[in-house]
Amino acid sequence: MMKPLSLAALGLGLAACMPTQHPSYLVSAADPAVGTRPPAYSSVTAGIRGYDVVEPLDWRELNRRVGPQGNPERGDSDDAARRGR
Repeated sequence: MMKPLSLAALGLGLAACMPTQHPSYLVSAADPAVGTRPPAYSSVTAGIRGYDVVEPLDWRELNRRVGPQGNPERGDSDDAARRGR
């Protein structure tokens, strides 16, 4: 008899700690007064780049364009590497 009574008291004690209203972050999704962005048109091909055929370029110059750029004031440029040293 004591065990069911203590479980009931524990349940009522925990129920008293629960908030009476739902948290606002759960209710705001169902609130029709909350403003939303109007739908906007977006083209299916928006952001597409054209990759046309081009003439072959010097691979060394292409590597210099995409490689890390040295600071010429500090002297860490890759001029020596370009000359083959």
